[in-house]
Amino acid sequence: MIKGCILPWVHLFGTIDGSYKICCFSEYDKNSTVLGTSNQKPTEVWNSSSLKTIRKQFLNGEIPLECKAPCYDKEALGDQSPRQNKNIYFGKFAKLQSLTREDGHLSTKPIFLDIRFGNICNFKCRMCGPGSSTSWYSDNPVFRKPIDNYTNNPVFWDDIPNILPYVEEVYFAGGEPFVQDGHYKLINLLIEKDYANKINLSYNTNLSFTVYKNNDIKNLWSNFKSVRVWPSCEGFGKQVEYSRKGFQWDIFSKNCIFFKDFIQEISSVINIYSILSMPDLILWLKTNNLSFWGTTQINPEYQSITILPNDFKKIINKLYHKFLKTHGDKLNDSEVNNILNWLSFMNAKDDSHLLPTFKKMTEKYDKTRNESFLNVFPEYKKWYETI
Repeated sequence: MIKGCILPWVHLFGTIDGSYKICCFSEYDKNSTVLGTSNQKPTEVWNSSSLKTIRKQFLNGEIPLECKAPCYDKEALGDQSPRQNKNIYFGKFAKLQSLTREDGHLSTKPIFLDIRFGNICNFKCRMCGPGSSTSWYSDNPVFRKPIDNYTNNPVFWDDIPNILPYVEEVYFAGGEPFVQDGHYKLINLLIEKDYANKINLSYNTNLSFTVYKNNDIKNLWSNFKSVRVWPSCEGFGKQVEYSRKGFQWDIFSKNCIFFKDFIQEISSVINIYSILSMPDLILWLKTNNLSFWGTTQINPEYQSITILPNDFKKIINKLYHKFLKTHGDKLNDSEVNNILNWLSFMNAKDDSHLLPTFKKMTEKYDKTRNESFLNVFPEYKKWYETI
């Protein structure tokens, strides 16, 4: 049985800003621990004093502070957490916990690599920001240069070959991995070193490209053991195009069909922008034999579905229970439970005090982007105008 979370025993995560952290889910938590920096060798970070401490905490039944909000609090609200998902997926590596020395040192190498090759991205999603997308720079002129701490970093590339022979899983996310040079550099290195045929690739991508800078993505993938893709999309039509500035439904839907053999699930952020039109997205997915998985948003908190007024939450509950009654037979058990978890999460907490913050930030970016929240979401007009 896994104690706490398996990730500190299998996973090396390099953030966009050049720090190493326990995982992407706790990356922005105010208590997030820096395990090392891009100026250090990845093999050194793997047994840094901070990571050894986190391993010891889990083995002792303690919860690291940065793990509370993204995982344990979610579980308490009735939602399934990343910790639970990863423990299931990497469950076969539970024995690694028993190999941990008393000081937290681990002699084995990471088998799961997640390096974020910068913030270059062609979208500027409302739930994102300039730290993860260069497209946000037009809204925040204080930012000038793209962030990239790994693509041209000799410390990283000189040392990473010491880890690659042990790696079984490589995950790419953004920014947008399909437009990042570091992504292709690592892919080609894995192919060149003849490691590709034993490695499973996985992606979170906006799926807006099939070829980039003469890199034929499908052709590169043919060298690997397996490839799983979680395209990002929440909601349908104009509503998702509003929340994901740069998104075009026609391109996304076409590329879903093009990459269909690789798509694991459509990955959706369940927030105030997506909760109304997710049923339309789900019906489109089912028509095309595709699955979905939605993760309730916790950051920024003012976009969470927990901020909705109680009267509107009743409308959402009614909408989804009617949807499940009418279309539930098209969904698998996991998808039905996923939807019910969204509702449990929404109903368990009243964060309506954050509505003024939501309106303030919405109006700020509506002005910058020449958009109108109420034109896209007229269903929200009654409560939005009373804030």
